[in-house]
Amino acid sequence: MSARLMADPDFRAAAAGARARDEMPTPPRAMAASAQKGKRRRAWPRWTRSAVKAALILVPVLGLTAAAGSTWKRGTLADTLEAARESVIQTTGDLGFRLSEILVVGRSETERDAVLDALGVRRGEPILSIDLAEAKQRLEELPWVSSASIERRLPGFLYIRLSERQPMAIWQHERQFTVIDRAGRPLADAAELARRGNQRIDTLPQVIGANAPQQVHTLLSALDSAPTVAPLLSSASWISDRRWNLQLSNGVTVKLPEGTAEMRRALLQLEQMHTASHVLDRDIVAIDLRLPGRAAIQTSATAQLPGWEDESKKKNGKKS
Repeated sequence: MSARLMADPDFRAAAAGARARDEMPTPPRAMAASAQKGKRRRAWPRWTRSAVKAALILVPVLGLTAAAGSTWKRGTLADTLEAARESVIQTTGDLGFRLSEILVVGRSETERDAVLDALGVRRGEPILSIDLAEAKQRLEELPWVSSASIERRLPGFLYIRLSERQPMAIWQHERQFTVIDRAGRPLADAAELARRGNQRIDTLPQVIGANAPQQVHTLLSALDSAPTVAPLLSSASWISDRRWNLQLSNGVTVKLPEGTAEMRRALLQLEQMHTASHVLDRDIVAIDLRLPGRAAIQTSATAQLPGWEDESKKKNGKKS
């Protein structure tokens, strides 16, 4: 594919400058000089060239449209209209309306070659021959692309704006690691992104379980209301196709209950516990929140409760 992608060139300013130069008023002296008979040929207005081009386009179109009326009864209207379309494409192409640049805004994760392949265009082809609706549909079939808009900017530019999906987690399943978005939609192979040097995937939590992608939206929505817990999330396991276990970056496992509402209440309870007693900063192994309104805390083998060390030293006759 030979069409060239440009990140986001500021061609508007250049075009605006060109229009400004074209529309500058002629000084009175120059007007007077050009009006003198016998001294200088009268200059054509600047809009003449555009008018001629428009006429060259419209004349064959009008002629073919008139021919379409005479062929209605012969069942060749579709052929005539197609011929008219091809004539317009050829005429405008001969006048210089051909693809020269492809300008893309919003491309971050989508590969350059993937965009060109989806467009299916080549540099130099008549720009009016490009089916924008089909090109838009093909762009939106790319894994990273959430939505796309595409428009012609004559004489030779295609302007494309992409909205990309945001990676939210890495799904681990059967030794495969797939980057998924908030809806659980697969975006890319995590190992391939790592080979390309994409450092963003290192910050994504993992979700584990055959049906974890279908449930990840509910989990992430619940974590939105848990600003203390959410940044600590390292991985989440979908247990028995019913509920989540969270593994935090500090090594604590949080066992959540079944049900969306119950899970939200459990996370809110954990937020309140941490605010009151900094429970997530303690030497604990797990917090079981599966029972409504209750929290079972499992400490590590070396965990010490507040004040325990001082009391033990007193019993042994040691000064604290």
